[in-house]
Amino acid sequence: MKQEEEKRGKATYDIKVVKWLFYFAQPYRRFFAFSLVFMIIAAGLELLVPYVTKIAVDSYIFPSWREATFSDEEKDRRFEKQLKEKYPSSIIELNKDKYLIDLSAVSSEEKHNLERLGMVSEERYLVVDPSRVDTQRMSKIDEIVNTHPDVIKPLGKLLVASYSSLHALSDSELRILRSEEIKGVTRLALLLLLSLFGVFFFSTLYTYFLNYSGQKIMHRIRVGVFSHILSLPQTFFDKNPVGRLSTRVTNDVNAINEMYTSVLVQFLKDVLVISGVLVLMFYMNRNLTIFILALTIIVGIVAALFRMRLKTVYRNVRKTVAQLNAFVQESVRGIVLIKLYGREGKNFERFNDVNRENYKANMDQLWAFATFRPIIEFVGVFAVALILWYGGLSVMRLDLTLGALIAYLYYVRMLFRPILELAERYNIFQSAIAASENLYDLSNIEPEERDKGRKQEKVYGMLEFRNVWFAYNEGEWVLKDVSFKVDTGETVALVGLTGSGKTTIVNLILRFYDVQKGQILFDGVDIREDSPEFLRANISTVFQDLFLFGKNMADGHSGNGDEFARATGIDDLVESDGSFISSGEKQLVSIGQAFNKDVNFLILDEATSHIDAQMETKVRDEIKKESKNRTTLVIAHRLANVRGADKIIVIHKGEIYEVGTHNELLEKEGIYYNLYQLQNQIQRFSASTD
Repeated sequence: MKQEEEKRGKATYDIKVVKWLFYFAQPYRRFFAFSLVFMIIAAGLELLVPYVTKIAVDSYIFPSWREATFSDEEKDRRFEKQLKEKYPSSIIELNKDKYLIDLSAVSSEEKHNLERLGMVSEERYLVVDPSRVDTQRMSKIDEIVNTHPDVIKPLGKLLVASYSSLHALSDSELRILRSEEIKGVTRLALLLLLSLFGVFFFSTLYTYFLNYSGQKIMHRIRVGVFSHILSLPQTFFDKNPVGRLSTRVTNDVNAINEMYTSVLVQFLKDVLVISGVLVLMFYMNRNLTIFILALTIIVGIVAALFRMRLKTVYRNVRKTVAQLNAFVQESVRGIVLIKLYGREGKNFERFNDVNRENYKANMDQLWAFATFRPIIEFVGVFAVALILWYGGLSVMRLDLTLGALIAYLYYVRMLFRPILELAERYNIFQSAIAASENLYDLSNIEPEERDKGRKQEKVYGMLEFRNVWFAYNEGEWVLKDVSFKVDTGETVALVGLTGSGKTTIVNLILRFYDVQKGQILFDGVDIREDSPEFLRANISTVFQDLFLFGKNMADGHSGNGDEFARATGIDDLVESDGSFISSGEKQLVSIGQAFNKDVNFLILDEATSHIDAQMETKVRDEIKKESKNRTTLVIAHRLANVRGADKIIVIHKGEIYEVGTHNELLEKEGIYYNLYQLQNQIQRFSASTD
């Protein structure tokens, strides 16, 4: 475990995981490119909305003309001359020392100098230039001037009214007087509406493309992972529970899909929005933006600390979820045994232990969120308060316009919202990374090389074990120096006590495992030279542990097994979905399918263990008929099933003790004789009891 954590901490390992993920995304890079383009457009339109609001407030809603008075000091006169030369159309001379200045056209530094020198008045003014007004509207304005001479006063070719005096006008008069500003606000409102529609439209497009490609990628990963699982050797499944593998194919793939759709391109959008907001804020007011940037850095530090904590938390969550799924699935599959032996209470106690670990992991995650989110919220509210305080003072000092202050408040929300979402997306990212590491590790397990090796042109069905030693765990030998031979067309039986190694011999023949010592020869060739696919295609097997694939029961039910099907009456069974048939009926179906397979080597591993005595007699006769042209290896505890075998091999504690026919072994009075006598006594006792 420690080595695994050290490996996962290496940057090279993370790079490999990322490359593995991008391999699945590569066919859909065009969709990601479209999503990126649409996302950039949507981000740009989002940034445009507050700036349009600023223009509307500063240029149209709130008058920007102020009165400025210059003293006779030389520096004031120089400043006066500079403004007149630089902004000739934005300065109206009232008298020798007084001017009306359009502050929206003046730079921030010059506005600050005007405020610092105390030159501008608090009063604002509305200025109307008759030369820019059409005749019809001008006639209405003249009526207003004549009606309210104390409000609107001519100033040269211009008409001027103080902002505080406009309340004396009626609504209709105000609309006439400010019709140009109203038109400007209407145009900007229309632009704002189009921008919001554009945000909706392009956000919909890139969201669709993202989710479409995400579903495609998820499908591709799931197909790749499941096909890889099918190719893994039997040793892998001995060490990994079914529930854990189910979690890999379902939950882990879903977590990666979340990363593709919610993190990958969306992360770029958030980065662009944050960068664009900072640029626009810096353009409007440098000092205030530096304060906000400092707060952003603090948030970044908090997010980095949160990231370090969350990485461990998410791994624990994924681990406990996999353990919980595995336990629940195994419990449900074994519910019959749990009820039979009254293990509900014990099983529930074990479930509580597993569930408690998952609860603790989720509480750690909850605590991380409970501390992180309030910090971000506090910093966001603090930033708004800072803007209201510092920005308000800046507006009074003319360093910042009122529209810019409103835009600032909007931009701060836009700034901290992506930061908060970035943290949440990082949560998704961590979950996906944990899932990716699990899937990457799974995909890097060496598959079974089914096609590697020889494929003999003709199979005769001869088998030989030469001094075979085998252990599932190192040093714990299950088979010890096992040697025997099965000739072509011969029926050989393996008998022995439970755990003696009979089923292990079958697993070795099918190359589910390879021997540690010795050789297994199939038609005179070491099976390690044959491909596993070739061996399994030419050996038909019925195991003691049966599994039928529902509606696929009827697959392959034709050909050589038809006679067996008629004799045992399994025709009706193969037409069902296999949900409600007994274990004995499953064995009949499996034997029938084994006979359908046109091969010369047949293995029956406790193939009639769940069948009643009457049916077993029929099956035994059919097996005897079918075995005439095949080499057959029979494994059975019921010695009545092996009496007719050409050779019986008695194996005990992984070693071969006796070999011979039924009569020969009885004459030896060894292990086989004792097993035979014991079974006869049990049968006689059962008969007398009945």
